[in-house]
Amino acid sequence: MNAMLPATIRKLIGAGCAALVLSACGTLGLNPVRDPGADKVRAELASLEADPELASRAGPALKAAEDAVHAADEPQRDPALSKHLVYIAGRKVQTARALAEARVAEDQVNALRSQRGDAPGR
Repeated sequence: MNAMLPATIRKLIGAGCAALVLSACGTLGLNPVRDPGADKVRAELASLEADPELASRAGPALKAAEDAVHAADEPQRDPALSKHLVYIAGRKVQTARALAEARVAEDQVNALRSQRGDAPGR
């Protein structure tokens, strides 16, 4: 029985070392991170959604922006991926805003043309 004692101690020491290595992995940047820029992009999206004139004209671009912002909000193991998702979300929000603003401008031009008696879209 005494011959087995050193093997048991070795196993316990090995298991302890493995536990230490695994716990150290959690402190080496392997935990998911969320890019702080996600908050800014979410605020930009909220501003767009809060404007009824723009939100009603953004259509599918607004949905794509919402999806991208949701993805950017998710913590990622790779900080570069998190930063990339925030960048893409920001561009999609800007695209949705620009599209909505262009549609508002088109509507205004058509309204002015109709006041003048011109045919719309000419």
